[in-house]
Amino acid sequence: MNSAPAPASNPRPPGPERNAYIDTLRGWSIFGVVCVHFAGSFVTTDSFAWSPSFYLGLILNQVFGFAVPLFIFLSGLLAGSSSKVVPLGEYYAGRFWRIGFPYLVASFASFFLLNNYAEWQKLPDLGARFIWLVQRLGYYGVEPTLYFIPLILQLYLLQPALKALPRWLHRLFPDLSPEHWVLALTALLLAGHVTLGLLCNGGSLNYYVWGRPSVLFWMFYFFAGLHFRSLTGLLSRRALQTTGGCLLLLAAGAMAWNFQHLLDRSVTGEHFELNRLDFAYVRPEMLVYDLAMVIALAAGIPLAWSLRASLVSYLGRYTLEIYLWHILVLYFGVWQFGGAKAACRQLPELIVIVCAAVAIVIALTADGLSRLVKYIRHHRVEIVEVD
Repeated sequence: MNSAPAPASNPRPPGPERNAYIDTLRGWSIFGVVCVHFAGSFVTTDSFAWSPSFYLGLILNQVFGFAVPLFIFLSGLLAGSSSKVVPLGEYYAGRFWRIGFPYLVASFASFFLLNNYAEWQKLPDLGARFIWLVQRLGYYGVEPTLYFIPLILQLYLLQPALKALPRWLHRLFPDLSPEHWVLALTALLLAGHVTLGLLCNGGSLNYYVWGRPSVLFWMFYFFAGLHFRSLTGLLSRRALQTTGGCLLLLAAGAMAWNFQHLLDRSVTGEHFELNRLDFAYVRPEMLVYDLAMVIALAAGIPLAWSLRASLVSYLGRYTLEIYLWHILVLYFGVWQFGGAKAACRQLPELIVIVCAAVAIVIALTADGLSRLVKYIRHHRVEIVEVD
């Protein structure tokens, strides 16, 4: 195995080549990630529990729970949709410079600016500090919200093998076609995803080790995206439409089930102190909701649903940058100012405005820096040609 498909999420292609529907999915997802983290800060056990800001924060925090599963699915989809073949070394180098290097920069900033350095200094010796850094950078995230980047890098590391696996199995067991091996492996990974989720939810496994940051837990979504064309090729257009509609209804029912639990004070406590929001991806109701939402939204891709370019699709072009930097922007722009949080509690609609503003500011900054780099490179080439 000495080559791999070049992922379609490599540096941004010209506008006409982009899929506005996929960019819109990515845009809503990254806006949802910001909402999950900022709006979730109002879902607290203090005196503001059951206030208007609490309810809005809870709604945003839960409804956008599908964002990370959808991101992982789309990462597999975009990686698997490229027909260009590159050497493995070039493929891995591209993933590092596109994702790994910016992640290290954001981790460095978070380490010193978000009080992680103080925690690190309290460790007893150099060995413990080294282990802390390795574990955080390679698995948990220096800042816990960054766990997604090591996870996606691990999936990209496995991508060439996951892409070729159905063909390998077909050669060993030719009675099943590669397409049927894709279906069988997807079903197996789904069973593993649900099993790990239920074990984490029940306390048999540590959610913070085997759930949220675990490549085994999330491999189902990535593999399904990687082989999405094969999976959808088994269904007719009518079947896709019917499946998508039924799953949206299922997602709505799962979310109603979720809120029935979350709003029951005999379950969550009078001050919401017994809530299990941290187990976001493994509670049964959320396992069902995430799965139904991702498949329903993904059905629009083979159905060729088209959307016009919009502000949301624009955000979808800068999902990595928004993901890496939104916590720092929220911290220094909002969280450290008591007056800003108090204003959001008095006027809950500001929560949505703040989330949108953070995403837009980071996207505009990333866009501006990208244009500046292109401008400098272009003029450097012109100067060299003149010389």
